[in-house]
Amino acid sequence: MAHQYKSYPVAVMVAIDQLGNALTGGNPDSTVSARVGYFSVNAIKRQSLWKNLEAIIDYAFKPVDGPNHCYEAWQTDKDEQFYRGSKILRAILVTIVIAACLVIAVVLRILVFFIRPWRYKQVVAN
Repeated sequence: MAHQYKSYPVAVMVAIDQLGNALTGGNPDSTVSARVGYFSVNAIKRQSLWKNLEAIIDYAFKPVDGPNHCYEAWQTDKDEQFYRGSKILRAILVTIVIAACLVIAVVLRILVFFIRPWRYKQVVAN
């Protein structure tokens, strides 16, 4: 799926995200957020795992993407196939998500404080 990114650094971050998804048993053409968004809605087993990961990721990205980051990422990649990965790879995924989101949450909150245009702006439908 072709995406248009605002900048080269954002494209590199998405590529790193896709690499992390692939290394933890996911589809190499989708992001961790899209995978988590998909399984938080569609998982038959371990749905609470995916819901908890979704809450962590959504909180981390809330300053720039609003409250539904994972769901929206899944909707962007909804034509992709999503793989759960093995138990071991899911455990690694959980570890990576928690560690990365702690850093991402702090960094994004600092950035939106200083760079106001990056702040999420909710669009209200008329």
